[in-house]
Amino acid sequence: MEEIHTNPLFIAFFFVLRCLVPLLIMLGISYLLKRLGLIAEPPKPPPQLESDNHSPHNDNGEGGLAHA
Repeated sequence: MEEIHTNPLFIAFFFVLRCLVPLLIMLGISYLLKRLGLIAEPPKPPPQLESDNHSPHNDNGEGGLAHA
């Protein structure tokens, strides 16, 4: 039985093509959905007030109760 030898560059080309084709298809569908207005950009979060000291998050960088 004969062995069939394939060029490694040919194999690498098909490997890259196998990864890029689905990516390009997904990006194309996403572009079309945005263009048709079916997907909108998320709204910006509301600005926080400067005098809001009652935040549930500890944003002062000092740790918290776990670092007693």
